[in-house]
Amino acid sequence: MYTFEYILRRASQLFPDQEIIDVNGRKTYKETYKETLNLITYLKSLGIKRGDVVSIIGLNNIKFFELIYAITTIGGIAYPINIRLPPDQLIYTLNKSSSRYFIYENIFKELADLVKSKINIETVSFNELKFNLGEGKPVSNKNDDAIILFTSGTTGLPKAVLYNQEKMINGALSILNQLTYYNAPAKLSQNDVMFPQIPIYHILSWGSLIIAPLIGAKLIYGGKFDPKIAIEIIEKENVTWISVVPTMMQMLLDTGLSKRGLKVLIGGSPIPDGLVKKMKDLDIHFSAIYGGTDMLAASITIETKHVKNGILDYHKVTHPVPMAEFYIDSKSQNQPGEIWFRAPWMPNGYYNDKEKTMESFTPDGWFKTGDIGYIAEDGGLIVLDRVKDIIKSGGEWIPSSVLEASISELPFISLVAVIAKKDEKWGERPIAVVKLSKETQNAKELIYEHLRKYVNEGKLSKFWLPDDIIIVNDIPLTGTGKIDKKNLKEILKNYNK
Repeated sequence: MYTFEYILRRASQLFPDQEIIDVNGRKTYKETYKETLNLITYLKSLGIKRGDVVSIIGLNNIKFFELIYAITTIGGIAYPINIRLPPDQLIYTLNKSSSRYFIYENIFKELADLVKSKINIETVSFNELKFNLGEGKPVSNKNDDAIILFTSGTTGLPKAVLYNQEKMINGALSILNQLTYYNAPAKLSQNDVMFPQIPIYHILSWGSLIIAPLIGAKLIYGGKFDPKIAIEIIEKENVTWISVVPTMMQMLLDTGLSKRGLKVLIGGSPIPDGLVKKMKDLDIHFSAIYGGTDMLAASITIETKHVKNGILDYHKVTHPVPMAEFYIDSKSQNQPGEIWFRAPWMPNGYYNDKEKTMESFTPDGWFKTGDIGYIAEDGGLIVLDRVKDIIKSGGEWIPSSVLEASISELPFISLVAVIAKKDEKWGERPIAVVKLSKETQNAKELIYEHLRKYVNEGKLSKFWLPDDIIIVNDIPLTGTGKIDKKNLKEILKNYNK
């Protein structure tokens, strides 16, 4: 059956002694399933019933895991909240989702009090959850709406997508299939120790909340991402598999991660070439993943003939997961264009938003991703840039991701973002914003020297070189750990004047 309850019940029967661990302790799958059944009795005592939306805000931990399973097991809809949403956007999402309950980890009590003062909603802390009222009866089915998610809101107000149980589970299965049936560098098995760094609020930690119990793998949650603590857990628990966005991986390496043979699922933004070199030097095996809140998993790197023979860089190409396909909307064949995607687990559009749905979803099931790219020789996907991020200068496209990848190769670069600066002559020109990993004299000159070398080698166009390079102390990130270019552009507005 395609239900959350079935997945956890099956894990409790087949892998009863396998553990879920967080910073507060550890439980077996058998214990977790029993406590989930107890928790649904408490949720029902609050008045929560089938179809109710229950919002949850917390860090990666076992109680969050149990809440997701308990809410969906009684036919409710879980809304895992992005902890980095500004208060106004958080209130907007609670109203948009028609949330009736707001369950919060105690560190978010101040936020819960604010929510309570703004809207009519019941608030419950993690500490109030009761597990001693007796086991409740599961009532969910595969067609029940289960998870509501919101996009990060980097281009406006967050948009909502609603997945039923079957679609959400199929999205996770697509990741599992790609990482188990095929030769993928970040291959997964029951013997792996999974330690996802991706927060639960981001597509249920890229589906790992579902995947781990499905295969009976040991699952570890580390709370708020802290590279030092994460490394300690990796060593202590002999972690073999993690999931990260590139900025997280860079922070782990900068903090001293050195576990050879570690398997990494990495995505959310382009993987800088400099980061790739560091991972390869440490014999870290990684697969890139491409997807999003509004389409779930779309593609993951596997070892095709072109990848194995070095014709394609495997960190730049991802391959469609089973039962998924891409279409490139371009003016001529074999030219880059907007990437369209479709799969059986796609939502029916944006929740209660006909206008946005018509803009992004076609009647025959295609989703317009807003990314620019093309199909590679082996059928994989090459993503060049976001439509909104690609720089149009003098009628020519300048892909910011290519410049970012080149700059990131330098050993003293921690983060880099290339954004557009208004220009009277060319319309737009690129500027690079750089955060250094260590103090470096003449950093700007060294970056330009590095880029000019690539111009001479024919790898970059001279026209692409940034008009300026700005060294900053920090670069803003979104709630999912990606560079927040919208916020960065606001910060640099004075520079553009």
